[in-house]
Amino acid sequence: MNNKKHWYDGKFYDKIIAPNQDRIFTHIKNIIPENSNVLDVGCGTGRLAFQLSDHCNEIVGIDLSSKNISVAISKKNINHHNVKFYNGEAKSVKRIIPQKFDYGVLTYVIHEMPESERVKLLLELKEVSEKIIIGDYFVPAPKSFWGGINIVVEYLAGSDHYNNFKNFVKNGGIYSLVKEANLKIVNEIKNQPQTSHLVVLE
Repeated sequence: MNNKKHWYDGKFYDKIIAPNQDRIFTHIKNIIPENSNVLDVGCGTGRLAFQLSDHCNEIVGIDLSSKNISVAISKKNINHHNVKFYNGEAKSVKRIIPQKFDYGVLTYVIHEMPESERVKLLLELKEVSEKIIIGDYFVPAPKSFWGGINIVVEYLAGSDHYNNFKNFVKNGGIYSLVKEANLKIVNEIKNQPQTSHLVVLE
């Protein structure tokens, strides 16, 4: 599968959805040491990659949505010489760029995937990355205004997306995936911003 299509991909994602992830992107930038090589899986329209461009040696973004990648490429400028984007799956990276990354990053990607693909993705990412950073929803979700908003947003994303989100929550979120993949949490930030969960794995 080389292309994923959501109604919100492209410019809508770039203007409406991506800006809401800036707080968690700031945490990620603070965690990653300077001059690191970073793989951003599910990079969307490149917002995190661009924020890391003045901090890291190289950032490679990959996304299944060709519309998102088209927007990301259109936003590149002379200051983003160390940023590259590809339309494809995470496992394609081993073929496209035969190198190891210091960090592989997944932000709000795991929860929208089918259950059968989540651990597989983590293991594939570990093959090409020294450490993995996951940013996603905290489970169990706080009973709050933002917890309710998240449910509405996931519902509006479409039936497949929403069903995968519910399965992610039902199965225990990030903690259960880390255990199943036999990885170790070495750093963790909870509810900053509210309802978010950020972990560094090795």
